[in-house]
Amino acid sequence: EVRNPVETLLVNDAEASRLLAISRSAFHVLVAEGRIKRLKLGRSARYRRSDLLAFTERLAEQAENDATRAPAASTLGGGTSW
Repeated sequence: EVRNPVETLLVNDAEASRLLAISRSAFHVLVAEGRIKRLKLGRSARYRRSDLLAFTERLAEQAENDATRAPAASTLGGGTSW
């Protein structure tokens, strides 16, 4: 049976990494670091779509915060503006 991943609440690691557009190896590192929550169902691991969305929202917030903290172009390289 072919599932429509848009309709499922839980996805496996292959689907989750595809949704995040990263390799499965990179996805497993994020899980091991605790940045994405894993749910165990028997011997299977599944991931909530809501957790994947929350992860991407945290990344976006971090990127916005990093951008506001970045030094102005005029202070880079001794005042040289690119």
